Amino acid sequence: MMEFREGKAVVKVPEFEKVTSKSKVFYNPDMEYDRHLSLAVFKASGKREVCDAFSGSGIRAILYGLEGGKVTANDVNPHAVKLIQENAELNQVSLRILNEDANILFRKEKFEVIDLDPFGSPARYLDSVMCGLKNDSFLFVTATDTEALCGYAKKAALRKYGVKTVRTPFAKELGVRVLVTAIMREGAKYGFGFSVLLSYWRRHYIRVFLRAKWSKKAALESMNMVNPIYFCRCGYFSFDLGEKCPFCKENVQCISSVYLGRIKENEFLEKVESNSLIEKMKYELDIPFYYDTHYLAEFHGFQPPKINELIEKLKENFSASRTIFCSTGVKTDAPVNRLVEIMSSM
Repeated sequence: MMEFREGKAVVKVPEFEKVTSKSKVFYNPDMEYDRHLSLAVFKASGKREVCDAFSGSGIRAILYGLEGGKVTANDVNPHAVKLIQENAELNQVSLRILNEDANILFRKEKFEVIDLDPFGSPARYLDSVMCGLKNDSFLFVTATDTEALCGYAKKAALRKYGVKTVRTPFAKELGVRVLVTAIMREGAKYGFGFSVLLSYWRRHYIRVFLRAKWSKKAALESMNMVNPIYFCRCGYFSFDLGEKCPFCKENVQCISSVYLGRIKENEFLEKVESNSLIEKMKYELDIPFYYDTHYLAEFHGFQPPKINELIEKLKENFSASRTIFCSTGVKTDAPVNRLVEIMSSM
């Protein structure tokens, strides 16, 4: 057995060389950052009851339990269930441990917080998870099928998430918005609207944290923020219908359709234990999509300026900020032609 320590918790797992879905019991040490942030969000939520639907080794459930959570740790794998019990005893924490298919569990019980972190896509659980939510429940969702979400696997995106995508320079934020779109569509069928509290892309996965409101009005408000995007390879994008790019006159491509509302809530972020990611989120403009300055510079034939200098220059006439999704990205309300002019003159 191998032993790992995370925060207040310690777990033992069967030896492995590589993290795969075929592991006897799933444990991914690379997700320690996510587990720590999830714990901070859970504490900020003010909730106590939480379901860790794909518990694996039990590490996340144990971390919730050590912070006073009333935790249901579930896994369909009987080997995992046995190991969760052993690790819970090792940490002297009380967990309610179940051996259920998550889709069945969500249709049997409701929870204040559901943490949905399957291996791969969460798409096939999004309908059932709505049955497990209460009004004012929190839903945490992880997706690792980033090629589909970010526009690189178009057929998979349409099949799993119901969105027609294209490749764009703002792929990472697009991935977050495609995932949120699928969640909101499933929720609306059950009368749920959602507010996105925080979201991010990291390494091989996307993670979103939402608050559910059981209200037809809230459901409609969520769905009214799902709209098409029109994108041109020159860097232009718009939310208004048009067949031609107004700047280079090429045909635009349509992404149909994604959530264009807020993907963070600064008021909630103030309650979350701070780290570098949270601090960067607070200062990011709350508008859809960013421009990758290196992409624009290469396409239009000039050297990219330094990001911080560009932002200061943009702020003379527009709003602008960096983005957590791309180290060379900038968010701004400046039209792309003005952005390119400013960049090329620096």
